[in-house]
Amino acid sequence: MMEATARMVVSDLPVTEISALEQELNALRRELTLLKTANKELERLVIRDTLTPLYNRRHFMNCLHERLNRLDRYEARTALVFIDVNSMKQINDCYGHSAGDAALIHIARLLASAVRATDVAARVGGDEFALLLDGLDDAAMQETADQIELLVAESECRFEGTLLPLSISVGWTCLRAGDSEFSALARADMAMYAAKRPGDSVVQAAE
Repeated sequence: MMEATARMVVSDLPVTEISALEQELNALRRELTLLKTANKELERLVIRDTLTPLYNRRHFMNCLHERLNRLDRYEARTALVFIDVNSMKQINDCYGHSAGDAALIHIARLLASAVRATDVAARVGGDEFALLLDGLDDAAMQETADQIELLVAESECRFEGTLLPLSISVGWTCLRAGDSEFSALARADMAMYAAKRPGDSVVQAAE
């Protein structure tokens, strides 16, 4: 009844007023579309790294928290991979910070290409990256980590015509019952530093 009454009221309006109302309605629709687009962009910015195409540390920690909860409930297997760029100081000192940024973006793109859509790849520090890889046993996880290290080592990153020296150290661990976000990260971080000791571009699993 109310809808029918509203239609009657509108139909009684002069054509010019109806046209003005339609224009105002269309303007409101356009504004709503712009607001929705802006909101989606804000949501993206909240979880994305400011330099690379990867997720940021905040989003990574949230995903890690979710994986730990899932482990407690369903014993779902997830590996945490911690990656450090060995040559970043050398690149920054010799070629400048713009070259360093180019190297980080290059590595980030390689990592993004190496993981599945269900995995998580993030930049968690200046020259540090982390991954969450689901459903891999130890052998498959070690093979994946080795492939990632080799992918970076064999890639070519050029900045203003100069080939930048790139190498990474990789440490990984499987999430364990009773882990917190920080204990799991610390264990992967320790494995990464153990990987650095024998030399560059190596992979180490946590004990």
